[in-house]
Amino acid sequence: MQGLTQHDVRSTFDDGLPSQNTIDTAIIIGAGLAGLAAAYELAKQGTRVTVLEAADRPGGRTWTYRHPFADGLRTEAGAMTVTAQCHYTMHYLREMQLETEPSDLVDTDFSYLRNGIRIRPDKLDEHADNLGLPPHERHLTVADLNAQYVTKFNENIGQELTAPTWTPTPDLLALDQISVRRTLEDRGASAAAISLIEPLFLEMRGGELESASTMAWARYESGHRAFSTADAAWFKVKGGADLLARALADKVKDLVLYRKPVVRITQTEQEAQVTFLDRDRLQTLTADRVIVTAPFSSLRRINLSMAGLSAAKHATIRRLRYSSVLRIFLQMRKKFWPEERLMLSTDTPIGTVRDGTPRLPGPRKILECWLTGWPAQAAADMSEEERINFALTELEPIMPGARENFELGTSIAWDNEPYIAGAYILPELGHHELMAHTRTPEGRIHFAGEHTAFEPNGGSMNYALESSIRVLLELSSL
Repeated sequence: MQGLTQHDVRSTFDDGLPSQNTIDTAIIIGAGLAGLAAAYELAKQGTRVTVLEAADRPGGRTWTYRHPFADGLRTEAGAMTVTAQCHYTMHYLREMQLETEPSDLVDTDFSYLRNGIRIRPDKLDEHADNLGLPPHERHLTVADLNAQYVTKFNENIGQELTAPTWTPTPDLLALDQISVRRTLEDRGASAAAISLIEPLFLEMRGGELESASTMAWARYESGHRAFSTADAAWFKVKGGADLLARALADKVKDLVLYRKPVVRITQTEQEAQVTFLDRDRLQTLTADRVIVTAPFSSLRRINLSMAGLSAAKHATIRRLRYSSVLRIFLQMRKKFWPEERLMLSTDTPIGTVRDGTPRLPGPRKILECWLTGWPAQAAADMSEEERINFALTELEPIMPGARENFELGTSIAWDNEPYIAGAYILPELGHHELMAHTRTPEGRIHFAGEHTAFEPNGGSMNYALESSIRVLLELSSL
């Protein structure tokens, strides 16, 4: 089935996946959600599957931190939310008998910290001088700014921006050559206004608005994943997002080999080969097909010289950019801040500060510092101890009592995860040029993962799962 569309994948999935009788063996690289779902579905069809995972756990960027926290506290290091429109995620949650509950990112006491002052989004006029807002923006709230510079203009782009499936039109492709910052400036937004609405662009916070594609941003902001319109329809996996990965992994537990980093992929007309590290030995497996679900950022460390990939695929693997995200988690003995559900966008290097456990019982809380872009890259060069001290030093003037109530901490720098090397794709200018090449099969090698989605944005469990179904349809059409 060549030239699969987003609609093809969805309709076939809903009608029931076709029988898989064209291949006997498959090797899947990566035990994230895409790899696990592909293994699960292939195994049900009788295909002999081997999943090679470099880490010692399933899930990839779906990772719930439970250690080293006390009192059963937990927080998400990676994927966090799911909506009713996340068709594939909801399907597998039901199939794995998992439940959802309200997301921690909605119904928060969101506010800004600018020049040491807490400012509510609906009280900008009281702090206009501090914020540097020009006269024509001083009477507006953040919601007004977003409506004026984002929603109103995006609605005028056309229905294709909100269509259920992604079809880039000439108008959208033109926007792919313009940065988000330039778009906002052209629409009349001041630098101060941009700094206030930028925290609402979740998928852009790991990069720079100067390089981010307006096409991808406009699509994101017009859909159900937009933080600016987040409501009660945003959920999280009850008990932790990693429960979905662990449930899928349990279904194929005899097929997944952990701590087996892949170092080389080759193929001939007759077979594909994958070489991996098995402690201090090199091992090679052969199969009819290989499904690569690892991010392209980590694929760059794998030898592909004999993989038979096209020049376009090699170029896309090199060019695709991933967001820099670093999250620092601090266990506090009690909630010492006034907000019930703290979410504070700061003008300091620690970025957004939030209560990572607003709905969990008990006096202890996990306070999270959510760094993106260059501050995340800088903190990634610190040791764990240095990051925690850095966060506490920055927090104390903002939230007096941070050091007094601190008990222990941990962090994750996604750039430093050796077999991931980034948080999620950051669609830069010209992203459409890469999109089709990310998912195009190359001989006996197929590609899945959030970065291979039909949509021009990543960072979604749903996109990862959708990509695995697309690959299954590719295999069934051989």
